[in-house]
Amino acid sequence: MRSLEIIDLAFRILSRYPLCDYCLGRQFASLGYGISNKERGIALKTIIFMDAHKLIKENTEEGLERIRILSMCNHHPSIKLLEQLGYDKPSTKPCFICEGYLDKMRFKEVASKIIDELKEYEFRNFLLGARVPPEIREREDIIRSEYMVTTGEDIKEDITREIGGLIQKEINREIEYRTPEIVVIIDIFSNTYEVQVNPLFIYGRYRKLQKDIPQTPWYCRECWGRGCSKCNFTGREYPESISELIGGPAVELFEAIDFKFHGAGREDVDAVVLGSGRPFVLELKHPRKRFIDLKILEEKINREAVGKVEVLDLRYSSRRELRLLKSSSPLVSKTYEAIVEFENEVDGEALKKIAHEMSNITVDQWTPTRVLKRRADKLRKKKLYYIEAEKIDSKIAKFRIKAQGGLYVKELIDGDNGRTKPSIMEMLGNKPIKIRLAVLEVEKIENHMETSKRENDTVAR
Repeated sequence: MRSLEIIDLAFRILSRYPLCDYCLGRQFASLGYGISNKERGIALKTIIFMDAHKLIKENTEEGLERIRILSMCNHHPSIKLLEQLGYDKPSTKPCFICEGYLDKMRFKEVASKIIDELKEYEFRNFLLGARVPPEIREREDIIRSEYMVTTGEDIKEDITREIGGLIQKEINREIEYRTPEIVVIIDIFSNTYEVQVNPLFIYGRYRKLQKDIPQTPWYCRECWGRGCSKCNFTGREYPESISELIGGPAVELFEAIDFKFHGAGREDVDAVVLGSGRPFVLELKHPRKRFIDLKILEEKINREAVGKVEVLDLRYSSRRELRLLKSSSPLVSKTYEAIVEFENEVDGEALKKIAHEMSNITVDQWTPTRVLKRRADKLRKKKLYYIEAEKIDSKIAKFRIKAQGGLYVKELIDGDNGRTKPSIMEMLGNKPIKIRLAVLEVEKIENHMETSKRENDTVAR
């Protein structure tokens, strides 16, 4: 589009639809770099004004008509010229598209409020979004359709660029489009805004030192949290959970609104977790603080949950790692120790046979009877890497079991009335009457992160 065509198109639009500088300039946003839409609009009106003034000097009525059109758009030089020429000031009309809401003073007012609120948060980057009423868009679409405008941009770009520039200049934070820590949604047309603080993710591992603590809150089976005589009106089967013992101190320290706990699988409520612990990702919602030394959090959790839960290896994480934690949980290996008391005396030779025959095999396991009420009845095929067996009393044996995530270990031991095959009970011909289970190790998900990265690199090549 040549310069004369641009000026002619701009004038034809203005002659029918009065536009502010922002909305006129935005129709030509893709032409020229380093200038704002407001500057484009001013420049276009200035050239039209200069050309109209030239026509007036040549005593043509066309020039006067052009000045009147510009005056109705509240173009001050045109209004002043009409007054100098002795004509009455024409009634100005609001911008056809934005109705005057795109205004520098309004931008400054909204930016100032946002800046004041953002001072309450710790963050490195942010992103601005905008809400625009559908009728505003419809009016802009009318112009672009009627005049076949192909050089414009979305009105949201105008709003976020102008206000974002004011905010960025004041707070000196980077604009981040992919993973912003804070998102501000502005509605300039209602003079409101919304601050959305994206979650903070913390990766770590926990050791559960005491049994009868569920991973997440366990509500009373009778009243489901309402409170009844069976649960002493607490609404809970157990008074506390691992997630609360870890998430509570974190919410307090980071001044978050709430948390969500994501574990790499879960152990039975009566099992403990020892060794290197079970991986987890803690998701903190709407945190005001983001830059706290995680050693402080680790010490706070371990001090307040002493003897119950212990956390280690805390570090800042991401949503991507959370997704990986969830997807890799059924794949990572887990090592258990089980102290089992049997109904009859344990045969030492049979234990050796178990260690030999139950290594590197696939276990067929139907959903355990004890969880059928809350889980679908289906067959799972899980890898059993090895079993080490040791007799420690006439009826007591200790087993070290390494298996794929998702294998129910208690049922691997007692057979669950034939729903798990093979099983230790089947191999021994001896019924377990008491099982004490401890999780010793959960494979690090970092191993699967590297595998995933290599696979992605291979696909890319």
